[in-house]
Parts: sequence; structure tokens; C-alpha cells
Amino acid sequence: MTIPYQVPVTVSPETTLAETAELMDRAGVGSLLVVDGGRLVGIVTDRDLALRAVARRVPHDGRVDAVMTSGVVTAAVTAGRDEVVRTLQEHTIRRLPLMDGDRVAGIVTLDDLLADADLADLPGVAALVGAEMRHPHHEAGPLVPTGSARAAKARRPGPGKAWAGDRIVVHRHTLDEPDRVGEILEVRSSAGGPPFRVRWSDTGQVSFFYPGPDAEIRHVARVARPH
Repeated sequence: MTIPYQVPVTVSPETTLAETAELMDRAGVGSLLVVDGGRLVGIVTDRDLALRAVARRVPHDGRVDAVMTSGVVTAAVTAGRDEVVRTLQEHTIRRLPLMDGDRVAGIVTLDDLLADADLADLPGVAALVGAEMRHPHHEAGPLVPTGSARAAKARRPGPGKAWAGDRIVVHRHTLDEPDRVGEILEVRSSAGGPPFRVRWSDTGQVSFFYPGPDAEIRHVARVARPH
């Protein structure tokens, strides 16, 4: 049976948060795919805008890549319904971009599956709905095997406290893509919490960033000044 999917609505990484929210409203969607030069680099949801942007007081003219989730879980556009349901279930997500090679071909959501009479009877879909109602999630990146080197990095120290001058590393989830590194220029919270104003080494651009579980803060050694 053909999976019911939608044509995705996309934005570029430099799109502002205000423009992102306006586009979601106009298009009547709860998520946007972030595409850079034809390549899928992230996903941002209405929940991300509320919890990663508004709640953290990220300016409305901040870039969408400051709050998006990178390392997006995807499936092939040819994937069957069992594979789609299994992927959503394994990663506890409700939106799954479908790829045709490197090109985004569509996006299937939990709502799409529920709207399909045949798929709605699947136990897996019912379990997904229950999990989402109990523990709503951000759109996560691929799961990291427990005990792996990547998992150890994710626990050290994770999206914790930082100071201006520290480094932040966003770990990629594919072997052919390097980690993204940035210098923290400004910390908005007096307690050292996010969002952080970051200059990214790969582009030289500056954006506000709220770290996800794929980010690691590397503290720069500081020498105590004499009083």
C-alpha cells in the first residue's frame, strides 16, 4: 500500500524565526524542513519554536538553524508502511522525511497514518499515539547505541552551562559529514544556560543556538586572575 505523505514545506537555514512561524501559519503545518543548497540539514517544529525559541527568549530575528534539530531521521520514499511505522516507533518521532537519494521527496506524519483507515488499525500506530501523548518529543536525530563513543560524548557535558569563549560541537550522525564547531560569543543567561550566540567555523556566520542532545560544550581552560 502507498504511504500517504505530503509535499514538504522547506526553509533555508538563514530564515528568521518570525518568518518561520509566519510560514507555518500560512501553510497550515506544524513543521518545516530546513534545506541548504538542496541538502536536508534539519527540521524545526512548532514545539521547537515554543520551547527552544520563545521560552528561551531567542530574538525573533534569530535564524531558524539556532533552534532546529540536525541529524534528521529519514526513510526512502520507497519505504513500505511497516518500515515507516517501525522507524517512527523506534525513534519516538511523529514526522519522517522521505528521501529520493539526496533529495527530499516528501514527509509522512503520524496524523497522515491515523487519517488512513487501513493504517489506523495497526497496533504500532496506536502505540505511537500513546507514547506521544505521554511524553511529547522534539524531532530527534538517530538513536545513539548505549556505551558507544558517540554516546559518551553526548553525556559529556551535554547541553549544559557555558561561558563566552567556550566551544560548542554539534556531532553529526553520518560518517561522511564532519562535526560542526562554533565559538560561543555570548551567553544570554547569567547562570550560563542557553541560548548561546555562536560563530560557526564552517560558515563564519553568527546565530543564536539552543543545544540539543547532539551538542557538546567544550570549556576553555581559564586562569584565575589575582584580586
